[in-house]
Amino acid sequence: MRTPAVHTSTLHAAVARLLAFLAPADRWLAERLSPSERDLPARYRITPVTLDTALRYGAVIDLVRPLYRPGIDILEVGSGSGGVTDFLAVPVVGVDSAFERTADRATAHLTPVEAQADALPFDDASFDVVLSVEMLEHIPAGRRDAVLSELFRVVRPGGRVVVTFPADAAAARLDRELNDRFRRRYGTDHPWVAEHIREGVPSTEEVVARIRRLIGERGAVRVRKHDPARSWLLHQSLYSAHRWYRPALLAGLHSRAGATLLFRALRHARGAAYYRSIVVVDRRV
Repeated sequence: MRTPAVHTSTLHAAVARLLAFLAPADRWLAERLSPSERDLPARYRITPVTLDTALRYGAVIDLVRPLYRPGIDILEVGSGSGGVTDFLAVPVVGVDSAFERTADRATAHLTPVEAQADALPFDDASFDVVLSVEMLEHIPAGRRDAVLSELFRVVRPGGRVVVTFPADAAAARLDRELNDRFRRRYGTDHPWVAEHIREGVPSTEEVVARIRRLIGERGAVRVRKHDPARSWLLHQSLYSAHRWYRPALLAGLHSRAGATLLFRALRHARGAAYYRSIVVVDRRV
C-alpha cells in the first residue's frame, strides 16, 4: 500500500525541522571528526555534497605533500572558483574558461585567470606543481595533446604535474550503473555522467603514451589508481542518486558528521577495479 502524499509531505517537513534543530551539533561534531594535516595547511570540511570532491582532492593533496614548502607556486587548470583551495589553504593560480559557473565556491586563496587549457598565458617553467583534476575527460580527444603539452611546459624542473580523470572500462561501467540508478529515481539522465557515456572516458594507456611521446626523456611518468569501484558506486549512489535515502538518513549518513566518517573510511580504500586514474609526471632537473 502506497503512503498517501500528504503523509509523505508531512514526514519530509518533520525531518527538515529535525535536521535544522540538530545542525549546530552536527557542525560541531563534524569539525572534531574532520581529518587535518600536520605538515601542510589542509582541512577537510565534509558535507554530503562535497564528499566526492574531497576524496578526489585528498588524493591530489597527498601528491602535493612531498613538494610542499611555504611559498610554493601551484597552478590548477580547470579549477573552477575553488578547486584545490576548497581543502588546501595556500595561494593557487586557477585557470578556467567559465568561473561564473562555480562563483558560489570561490575562496580567497585562488587567483582566477580566464584562459584555455591548451593556451596557458604563463612563461615556461613558472610553477612548482601543476594540477588538472577531472578536466581531461571534458577536452575533445583532438585537443588533449595540446593541453598535456601546456601542463608540462609551465612546470619547473624538479616540479610535478598531476592529472586525474575517470578511466578505462571500469569507469565506463560504473558511469552506466550510476546513470541507471539516477534514471530510476529521477526519470532523467545524470547531469555529468551522461556526458561521460556520450563522449567516452579516457584510456589510461593512451594518456600515458601521449605524455611520454610529448615529454620524451624530460620527465618520469607513473600511474596511481583511485576510488575503488564499490567505494565510488556507494558514495555516488548515496549522495548523487539518493539511493537508500531513508535508511541512510536514519543512519546519519546525510549529516555532516556522517559524511565525514564515511570520508575517513573511504579515503584510502583499496580494491580490484578503480574509477579514476591519477597520472603523475615528475619533471627532471
